[in-house]
Amino acid sequence: MSRDYPLPELTNYIGGAFAAPAIKRGQYLCDANTGEPLQERRNSDMHQVSAALEVADETHSDGTWEETPAQKRAALLEKMAEELAGEEYAETISVADSLTSGAVIRTTRKMAKILPLVFRGAAAYLRQGHLDRKVPGPCGEVEYLRRPWGPALLIAPWNGPTAIGSHKVASALAAGAPCIFKPSEFTPHSAIMMARAAHRAGLPEGAFQLTLGDRSVGGKMVEDPRIKAVSFTGGLAGGRAIARACAADFIPTQLELGGNNQLVVFEDADLDKAATGIVYGLTNLNGQWCRALGRLLVHEAVKDALLDKVLSLLSGFRLGHSLDEASDMGPLVHRGHFEQILADIERLKACGGHVLSSTPLPDLKGNFVAPTLVDGCQPQDTREEVFGPVAAVHSFRDDDEALALANGTDLGLAGYVYSENTARAFAFARRMRTGGVKINGYSLLSIGEGTPRSAWGLSGLGEEGHAQSIEFFTGARVIGVSPQDLLGGR
Repeated sequence: MSRDYPLPELTNYIGGAFAAPAIKRGQYLCDANTGEPLQERRNSDMHQVSAALEVADETHSDGTWEETPAQKRAALLEKMAEELAGEEYAETISVADSLTSGAVIRTTRKMAKILPLVFRGAAAYLRQGHLDRKVPGPCGEVEYLRRPWGPALLIAPWNGPTAIGSHKVASALAAGAPCIFKPSEFTPHSAIMMARAAHRAGLPEGAFQLTLGDRSVGGKMVEDPRIKAVSFTGGLAGGRAIARACAADFIPTQLELGGNNQLVVFEDADLDKAATGIVYGLTNLNGQWCRALGRLLVHEAVKDALLDKVLSLLSGFRLGHSLDEASDMGPLVHRGHFEQILADIERLKACGGHVLSSTPLPDLKGNFVAPTLVDGCQPQDTREEVFGPVAAVHSFRDDDEALALANGTDLGLAGYVYSENTARAFAFARRMRTGGVKINGYSLLSIGEGTPRSAWGLSGLGEEGHAQSIEFFTGARVIGVSPQDLLGGR
């Protein structure tokens, strides 16, 4: 199937010009469904990285993008949205993401449709005047301005590359920050399409740039003093490296590093609702998403009944080719990750875990792992995230034991609570040390418009969301007149 869908050519976008990354890796992007080579991977060389940094620095120094009036920036973002809404973009992005990440085409098409909305949302934020306000002062109005720190480096992961990448790009551009985007080397194609849209929309040459390659490319830019803000979504090791590189000069960092997310089911829960949420948590994006189910915590009185419902639902799930419209779930992103997930399952089995799985594997040679629950491990053996369709099961006897389990990891990104007693569920959720908790549901994005998505503990730093992400790239500047200072006060 993949031969019918050629991927966009790998290209950088630096200083308003497109050019292939200079270094051929001798390794290939492969079809996650079959292992078939699709495209030779390439890295930007030091000259290309230096050129992108120089252009971004010059663009910030001369104010080309920062001093573009907010309403004009909004208009340019809206032009990008118009480009990205075109059928050429949407189909290219959805097919490329599906082939390379393994996410089913029905999901990647939704992501591609969201893409222009992200840029329109950033434009709306500018049109509403949030970066330039006036507040009352003792001697007249005080100007309250938000201005970009400087050139921003944006590093996106291979899971949900279109949604995560576009959110970073639109936010940085809305803030007036010249940005350099470094997508994952495994899923770079939506970034390439965003570069085309920026070029056709007429953004200034240094406002948005794209450098392709592996983590070494991002590492070179993180350590460059011309970068004044870094937004990173990825693994804990990468986040720690970025935090260390930015610490000495207090460079603002926005780090989203994943989560071993807890889903708590009380004895008074609607078990059908809970089973549906568990299946979604295991299978959405093939389990390769930051807020996926990590540990299922269930009251001992309903454990067996709940697991029966989950396995019944999973037995009817279709695990298949990601481009097949009938597939409910596809393969994992690449062979290395596939082997890591299998190793994680074996580790849990060695800790006494009993594997529960009921979804048939397809007759394909790709990176397919059936959604899996592992029961019987000790809580101390399941504290680390397994970034795939695998979750541990633990039972509890009362609310105190449930809370100890729910707060029993160093990660704190998302949580889920199922109980028909709403007051009880809210009381429990308030005590969970995590960035967000959904009650009787599985999508934190639907909690409320404009609510922040924060990370606690080793899940990262900072808040994401609409306004929060734009304001991350800016610092506050307050200008006004005060009455005569008294007693030489400051």
